[in-house]
Amino acid sequence: MEKVIRDISSKHLNPFKEEPEEKVTQERVIDQNALEFVKQLASDLQQGEFDLPPFPDTALRVQECIKDPAADNRSLAAVIATEPALAARLMRMANSALMRRGPMEVTDIPTAISRVGMTMVQNAAMSFAAREAFKAPPGSACVSELNSLRQTSVKVAAIAYVLAKEAPSLRKPDEAMLAGLLSSVGKFYIYTKAADHVDLFADRRALDRLIAQWHTGVARAIVESWQFPDTVAQAVDEQEVKEKNRIDGADLSDVLLIANIIARAGVKAAEHLGDLDSLARLRMDADTLRATLEAGEDDIQSMVSAMS
Repeated sequence: MEKVIRDISSKHLNPFKEEPEEKVTQERVIDQNALEFVKQLASDLQQGEFDLPPFPDTALRVQECIKDPAADNRSLAAVIATEPALAARLMRMANSALMRRGPMEVTDIPTAISRVGMTMVQNAAMSFAAREAFKAPPGSACVSELNSLRQTSVKVAAIAYVLAKEAPSLRKPDEAMLAGLLSSVGKFYIYTKAADHVDLFADRRALDRLIAQWHTGVARAIVESWQFPDTVAQAVDEQEVKEKNRIDGADLSDVLLIANIIARAGVKAAEHLGDLDSLARLRMDADTLRATLEAGEDDIQSMVSAMS
């Protein structure tokens, strides 16, 4: 992944109408701030030096336990039990409509782990960790944006899980959920960094352009630094790529592209997605997509509630 920085103003002035000098000067200052921000971002990407908040210790120990071949459900449960908020989230996931099997309700952590599986436990830890890691300081201008991003990320994850279950070429819906949870991590990073640049954050158009251009590459770098699977890193990097070979089977980036659209625009948007290459790679048409989403609506809402 290579980003090219161009030292030009992002504001095009009307040649037939002079802008007030004060306004032009202010916009040039903002553009210069944006340029400096992008240069620093590029340097961070190239050197792998991210000023990230540390992952909560419990989430890291969950990951280590899952990777340990000698660990079992009880040892993992012991780690989870040290963080009540994470334990509660896992229990909600195990008893959600998406995961529930029969009328029996799960009431203990080892059984919850058995029901959802190790990868889903990792997803629970990931959603918990993301909430804890990217917290805006009191009075920050980006509080509402971060809260909105958290809700969207969880919804994208749940939709991605439902879609991946129906895709012939995708056999790991749990991994699709993980990719969904991580899909906005680049935006989280940029928002929290931009909050330190008052002039830049005040110009929402400049900030939105920065996020649109950079968030997927930043997300990939962060996912790689957190040592998640390469398939997930590639998916978050390519989640907005629309032109693809329709003959090939779908990958996680196809699921993320569609899940992001549906999470923001609603199920009715499915009827307008029939021409997407990603939908063809999922071996679906617009009607099939809408039917799949409507059939899984309760599951999606249940999982969103469990992970929020």
